[in-house]
Amino acid sequence: MKLSFDEDIRPVIDKLEEILGLSFKVFLTTALIVIALGIYIANLLFGNHSLQVLEKLKNEKITLTKEIEVLKNENAKLHKEYLEWTDAQ
Repeated sequence: MKLSFDEDIRPVIDKLEEILGLSFKVFLTTALIVIALGIYIANLLFGNHSLQVLEKLKNEKITLTKEIEVLKNENAKLHKEYLEWTDAQ
């Protein structure tokens, strides 16, 4: 009495299909799609191109813009001092 793999697993699959209310292939395909989408969304949220990185870069841009303004003002002041110094000589 030799049973094949299909004969061994068929009752389990039939019971699972009865519980789920759909075929095992549809369930497996749907589960794989959901897992793939979950990985994709997790990568979007926590990966190298995540929202956290975007927010960090926005804050860094604001900081650098402020620093540029400070340096421009300091440069204007030093340029004025230089011109006054060269006029005095």
